[in-house]
Amino acid sequence: MKRIAYLGIKGLPSQAGVDRVVEAIVQGVDKQRYEPVVYCSAQVVPVGTTLPGIQLIRIRTLPGKHLHATSLFLFAALHALFLGNYAFIHLHNVEATFVLPLLRLRYRVMTTSHGPAQARDKWGEFAKFLIRLTEYPYIYLSSCVTSVAKPLALQYQQRYQRPVHYIPNGVEHDVAINIRSATTLLAQHGIEPGSYILFAAGRILATKGCHLLLEALRHCQHDIKVVVVGDASHEPAYAQKLQMLADARVHFIPFIADKPTLLGLVASARLFVFPSTVEAMSMMLLEAASVGTPILCSDIPENTSVVPNQALFFRSGDANDLHTRLEWALAHSQAMQQLGVQAKAWVNQEFDWADIIQKYEQLYMTFK
Repeated sequence: MKRIAYLGIKGLPSQAGVDRVVEAIVQGVDKQRYEPVVYCSAQVVPVGTTLPGIQLIRIRTLPGKHLHATSLFLFAALHALFLGNYAFIHLHNVEATFVLPLLRLRYRVMTTSHGPAQARDKWGEFAKFLIRLTEYPYIYLSSCVTSVAKPLALQYQQRYQRPVHYIPNGVEHDVAINIRSATTLLAQHGIEPGSYILFAAGRILATKGCHLLLEALRHCQHDIKVVVVGDASHEPAYAQKLQMLADARVHFIPFIADKPTLLGLVASARLFVFPSTVEAMSMMLLEAASVGTPILCSDIPENTSVVPNQALFFRSGDANDLHTRLEWALAHSQAMQQLGVQAKAWVNQEFDWADIIQKYEQLYMTFK
């Protein structure tokens, strides 16, 4: 049995984003062939946390928001190098590849890109420059290079003239949805199921585009409620901006760690709006599609490549166009519901986790 170490995430059980992708992979790999070992932050994962068939190694990190991820990736790499015993490493996130020179002293490493981190507004120009530099170890030091987004994989290949395997994220066919819990949560805000627009993100950052939805809503005469779900603490100034844009129709709900409850909110929404300006391959978009909720989203290539004909699109970054599309969607409920049905069938066929994990395992088999 081959032991595989997974680095580059903060912790399991997952709460959002890349952690959710890694959780699906390590839960789905053939346990008779592979033994997954996941490096996590001791700050995020409580002592005694266990997951069936998966070993968690908690790493102590340096204090401070800006040093947390950097120290986690560095200390995890040092642990793997000097104390680990693995067949190979699966490293996630391009910004974590500064540890590749260490890991390659002993291991072959597959690296997966989950998006261009330097494009996010939360980074200053110098930080973006440093993050952009990590593309070089990602491309030139990895034993095998993969990307969850097809447009991004093509960009890497054109820029560096090196092969990049496209392996998308996926969805589960029988995902747990807790409608009762979601209904109880909605009732606390005086909202009925089916009577609201939903925006949801693990972390509410400017690049997620929530402000575009609230700006569009200001011009909308419809009295429909808008529910905004997610952790806005990462960008306090942006969170304050959203509060200023919001009117009485908007209800803010903090981050929901329980995935069945979150998906219950998605399934109960009249419309799911996904206005991100920067993505790779969003798990939130995939999961919204997988429960059949009608979707209105930005037309960035990373979204149109996921649901090319199964969602209504607006021009990315354009609140006026979002307003126009939003009015159309609310006036054409039957057409939107049909798009939701098509999206569910499409993602279940094209992005099934079982098939996607097989693609990873095919590459794993090349690590002799």
